[in-house]
Amino acid sequence: MKSKLKIFTDFSEGVLPHEASFLQKENRIRDDEKEEILNKVCRNAERFFTSEEFDEEIDKRKYTYIKKWISQKLERADVDAHLEYLSFIEKQVLTDTITSAEEKELLEYIHVYDHTSFYFQKFYELVREYQDYLLVRFRYQDCEITEAFLKQNQKYYQRSLEVKDEIFHATKDLTRQYTSQKINTKHWESRLLEYLYDNKLDGRNKYHAFIRLVFLYFNYKEYEKAREVFDYIDECFKDGLMYSRRVLFNYYANRVILHSNLKDLDQAEYYAHLSVKQDNSDKLFYLNNLVAILLKKDKNKEALDLLAENYKLFKSSFNHHQKLGFATHYLRTLVRNKRINIAETFAKNFLYENRKNVFEHRWSRFFSNYLMLLTTAEKPVEVIKLTKKYNLLERETEELGKENLIPKIHWYYHLANYLNGQYSEDKFFEKMIQSIEASNLNSEGVRALSEFIDRLSFTLPGFFSKLKSHFNENALYS
Repeated sequence: MKSKLKIFTDFSEGVLPHEASFLQKENRIRDDEKEEILNKVCRNAERFFTSEEFDEEIDKRKYTYIKKWISQKLERADVDAHLEYLSFIEKQVLTDTITSAEEKELLEYIHVYDHTSFYFQKFYELVREYQDYLLVRFRYQDCEITEAFLKQNQKYYQRSLEVKDEIFHATKDLTRQYTSQKINTKHWESRLLEYLYDNKLDGRNKYHAFIRLVFLYFNYKEYEKAREVFDYIDECFKDGLMYSRRVLFNYYANRVILHSNLKDLDQAEYYAHLSVKQDNSDKLFYLNNLVAILLKKDKNKEALDLLAENYKLFKSSFNHHQKLGFATHYLRTLVRNKRINIAETFAKNFLYENRKNVFEHRWSRFFSNYLMLLTTAEKPVEVIKLTKKYNLLERETEELGKENLIPKIHWYYHLANYLNGQYSEDKFFEKMIQSIEASNLNSEGVRALSEFIDRLSFTLPGFFSKLKSHFNENALYS
């Protein structure tokens, strides 16, 4: 039977945990039933996987009141909604179409606007445009208000511009490090921490400093340091600072990566599910993170269903990096669900359609999964052909010095040669050992290698057991 409260229930399911925390702090409701409705909304938002049903005996007008109250509270705190307002008023000023009511509201904002607001920089520039608008109309009394604001906040505005420029240079270095790993970015840490904890800085720069710090700590695998800045920004969100749903979804996606690397897969899955609750331009990125966690937890059917549901999003995206991530996950998931023929067709089509972009980012993940697919399909000749056609051995050899890079492509290639009768078992064994000796594996990398050997052992159980024993005897796994 259809619930009488379906519209409200659907609305309440969209409330995010940090929104719930903020709403609880803003709660001044004195009606017991209204307060219980709000509390139930907030409890459901926190639990996520379980929910309490709403009491249909309570007057529906109270549900309508709470829905309106929640919407208004969140909209007032929403920095992106405020940006839309600023952009609209700027257009009104620049086109000489601003109304008296709009001017009154803007002047009231000028009296109370704080330099720590998220879009302070944008507001300052709007006030400057508005002062020009007033001057040519000889409205000197109102000019006194705008002039006082501009003078009082000039030093904060200049500081905001300087920090924005610094963060831009940090971003260039951090993204170069991510793609090439040939640049040291540690010197940015202290500067970015200073910006993050500067309570006189505008919110947008503070949040951008947080994102760049996360990038830096992830690049250096300093996940405990990353946890500290996450905990700081977490409290900001609960107070309604720097809030918008866009910002929260980005935050949740980054927490997925944090908890995944801390081996806390339950928390990683929790945040990953939160991150995909809204459609936006980054959804493919969030989706890839969620699928990666599901695969780590061997939730293979759930992962395949999720990818199939979002296949149209994948096809329509222009983000080659995330498309490659989706394609890689799709291959892995199809293989795990024994959809080998579908996987082969998909891999061939994807490679043909994206041949110009496939080597831009993390190409080895796609190709190693493609080779795993062909190995599973017992097609060693195809493994050899694909490896040679795209010079995969040469490409992987160039990256072998990277920490914890397992030479998977070399291994698939050598295995294919052995299965195709071109290697003796001794030569095959020697080739596998040589490729590992050229690798740079720490304890984490050694564990990953052991897991990879286990995954390959279905092809030649005796051989790979012997290979694993060799590594044990030579202290590789110690």
